[in-house]
Amino acid sequence: MAVKWVDEYNYSDNRILLTEKELSIPGVRMFGMQNNQKASLPLCDHYHEDAFEIVFSAHGNVIFYTKGKEYRLNGGTAFFLHPNEVHSTHETPLSPGKFYWFQLETQVLNLLFLEADASAALIRQLMNISHHNIRTDNREINSIITQAFALAMQPGHEMMVAAYLQIFLHLLIQFATASQQPMTPDISRALIYIYDHITSEITLEELADLCALSLSRFKQKFRDQMGVSPRNYINQQKIEYAKTLLKEGGSITDVSMALGFSTSSYFSYIFKKHTLLTPTEFIQNRQLDYSKT
Repeated sequence: MAVKWVDEYNYSDNRILLTEKELSIPGVRMFGMQNNQKASLPLCDHYHEDAFEIVFSAHGNVIFYTKGKEYRLNGGTAFFLHPNEVHSTHETPLSPGKFYWFQLETQVLNLLFLEADASAALIRQLMNISHHNIRTDNREINSIITQAFALAMQPGHEMMVAAYLQIFLHLLIQFATASQQPMTPDISRALIYIYDHITSEITLEELADLCALSLSRFKQKFRDQMGVSPRNYINQQKIEYAKTLLKEGGSITDVSMALGFSTSSYFSYIFKKHTLLTPTEFIQNRQLDYSKT
């Protein structure tokens, strides 16, 4: 059963969530920011009654599921949900990274302080968005939502926050209706190389050479297109492969060596950072699930 999700105010080191009580902006049900240094708990199946939800990944990777499909958000990608759409991260923890999200109510005449006609027009345009993942230019739109959230933290700036959100939404609508920018061939080659050499110790220097880029330019270009640093991306892919090897009965030491980690303790550290579990806990959970079937 999907949960009708109602957010509550939160202020912690890595997560800030403002509700309509703190925001005082017509139609904005909540506005949040999460900055994970390590993985956090997955989200269960839930929906937001009569409200759009837009999740924007500033950097890092976030995986959502809706209607049986997986949607991976790299940095600069927005995940767009229509009112009442059930979604979750399935059993996948939220990966390290930074993302913003907010909800907009559909049954409001003056959304974001707009006149009734402009409010209705904006809602119609949002209703016409037909896909969930929207790739953006990252830098400009990232700056806009970052400034909007910074102002939302300060009482008395409601009109400015609404103005920034209006700009963000109109840019999002443009990106949603335009052709999505393809990945450049050099970064595509780097990804293929990572997948083909996942059991090797991959250096950033060899990836930069493969792309015919300087190391600094390669790291920046990779982050711009993938939303995460190349080293973090490599570790994410290694951990995904490690899960498969552990499920197949590989020992922690053998798996860490097979994937090119310097020590099994470092492998365990990276594994827990991305999954919330140590390799031992992951194996024990798998064994417990198997015993129940």
